[in-house]
Amino acid sequence: MEVSFTLWSLKEVLEKIPVDSPSKGLVDLNFSEFAAPYYVKDVFRVSFVYEDSLPYEACCTIYSPRRVVTVVIIMKSQYEDSLRTWIGDHTQAVNVCCLRREIYCHETCRMVAIIRAFPSDRSSKVREDFIAKIKEKFAKSVDSAEELKAVPLVSLDPEGVSPSAFDKDHFRYGNDTLNYFRLYQELMLNYDKMIAAVKHLWASIAGTRSITLDDVAQETLVCHYFFQLFPEKLTELKELLAEELK
Repeated sequence: MEVSFTLWSLKEVLEKIPVDSPSKGLVDLNFSEFAAPYYVKDVFRVSFVYEDSLPYEACCTIYSPRRVVTVVIIMKSQYEDSLRTWIGDHTQAVNVCCLRREIYCHETCRMVAIIRAFPSDRSSKVREDFIAKIKEKFAKSVDSAEELKAVPLVSLDPEGVSPSAFDKDHFRYGNDTLNYFRLYQELMLNYDKMIAAVKHLWASIAGTRSITLDDVAQETLVCHYFFQLFPEKLTELKELLAEELK
């Protein structure tokens, strides 16, 4: 199923984020390489940083929002090691890799929301509005960040909590109308990826036994819980499995 994203050529950006392959280190998104509006190319920098000493699963921070807005997403490098293990044997490290995928997709939604909140107008007043929106959303973690002498704007994904569960306003700043439930679903398991997974599972399993959600998780790194939260994706999956039976 196609999704209409109102961010400029989002697909280009997503292809640079290592959701499906383990990162070898720091990942910088160079917006000058994308078909992005000039103000986005001029203002935004995004980096994925890997650090195992974090007391949380992942962190999204914003530096210098008054000039260049640098969005830094910090991940645990141990997740990259787990993905390498899974690539070697799809029965290994599945649960950790499913969580890794959720975190990447969650933080990518957060990045999209921040960029969408930024005004194309260059006046100081709208810049102030942008900063106010961001501070309001990040308010819960501002105090703890300042105590740590870290950056003033930071949002965390706590340990042991699935980032697939979020309310409708979790990412949205101000009057943003993007459907983040739909964006998240498509980042996690778009229709093309689902088709490829079903075809592979059908070729390797069907005829010997029924295909289960455990099989789907081992193939796609999308766990049962995701399908409970987003039943429309489960419906798509069941329809594809039924087509293979015909």
